[in-house]
This record gives sequence, C-alpha cells and structure tokens, in this order.
Amino acid sequence: MEKEKVFNMIKEEMGEVPKPLENLASLDMNVLMGHLEAKKNAYAGEHLDKKIKALIALAVGIAMDSQACIMNNVKAAKKNGASTAEIMEAYSVAKFSKSVSSISGFAMAMEWLLANRGEE
Repeated sequence: MEKEKVFNMIKEEMGEVPKPLENLASLDMNVLMGHLEAKKNAYAGEHLDKKIKALIALAVGIAMDSQACIMNNVKAAKKNGASTAEIMEAYSVAKFSKSVSSISGFAMAMEWLLANRGEE
C-alpha cells in the first residue's frame, strides 16, 4: 500500500499522522504496516468498547513514559466518549501501577538490605 493512502487512513482515524509514524514510514514502510496490523488485531475484539481500549492504551503509555502514546490515546479516549474525569482516573491508576512496579523491581535489593541490616 502506498504511503499517502496509509497516511490518509491514519488521519481519518486519528485526525493526524503522529510524527513517530511518519518517521517509521520514511525508514521502513513494512515495519509501519506491521505496526498497523498489530493495532488492528489488538482493537478487533468485541468485549471492550473503543473508549475502554483507549483508556487502557493511555494507561500503558503513561506507565511506559511514551509522550506520543499518551497524547494520541487522550485524543482517542475523548473521541470515543471519555470524560476528562475518566481520563484523569486512568492517569491515577497508571501512576499507581507504575509505582507498584518500582517497588516490585526493588524487591531483591530490599531483601538483601534486610538480610544485611546488622552490618551497619
């Protein structure tokens, strides 16, 4: 599929072509097409509506510090009916989940510190 046709499809869905997708297309159109196919498959299920999927994707973008994903999924959530309050709640859940992962990631170090307390 030619680049302009793909960009038009992205613009129709998202309102714009995010710069990272433009760059990806310029570097390797096949990689972009694989990304778009993966998105299509991820969003194909029928059990969660588009608003919930956008809020999940937003939370993941927040947890992974992806500015482009955050912005694109805030827009997608609003487009699919999410309120600002729902977006902020998704942000709060993502922020908490990210802090939990930092505690979990530090678990072995905490165990070592506890086991070696007497050495101070």
